[in-house]
Amino acid sequence: RAVDGVSFAVEAGERVALIGPNGAGKTTLFNAIHGQVRPDAGQVILGDREITGLAPHRVWRHGVGRTFQITATFMSMTVIENVQVALASHHRVAARLGRALRHRYRDEAGALITQVGLGDAAERAVSELAYGDLKRLELAVALTNEPFLLLMDEPTAGMAGDGRGQMMALVDRLVSDVGVAVLFTEHD
Repeated sequence: RAVDGVSFAVEAGERVALIGPNGAGKTTLFNAIHGQVRPDAGQVILGDREITGLAPHRVWRHGVGRTFQITATFMSMTVIENVQVALASHHRVAARLGRALRHRYRDEAGALITQVGLGDAAERAVSELAYGDLKRLELAVALTNEPFLLLMDEPTAGMAGDGRGQMMALVDRLVSDVGVAVLFTEHD
């Protein structure tokens, strides 16, 4: 069994860590919360709504943002374009990638990019970013739906000491400034 008898709550404005070694079930638990896998038993409750077994896009619509162990970004696009695509999805606007999207949600995307510390990199190709900046970009994308709960799977994995501290300071600011609940995994 990957996850058995787990029960916890994460309140708005709170940061909670799931700590354990590889294979402990941390990512499996995130996958159950976010809809990638359906639990055999139990419930996932967000606020007063049960979201157990909903598809990931529906869980996202209910206000759960997520970052992954391995970053999931569009490497051939710029930083701001990645965030614009996510905002178009959040606003339920179907748009072709590229020129049709170039001017949509630019200010909103710029604000999110600045919030995560990538304001100077908005026009850079994602393929040129350092790993820590990819993690920041993924966080900006996760924030596009103004989540109540943010799931961060090993947000500092692969980062050097300074980058780790900066990322967790950024998460602390989000918790206090925005009031989002953050559930994250780490090894230590």
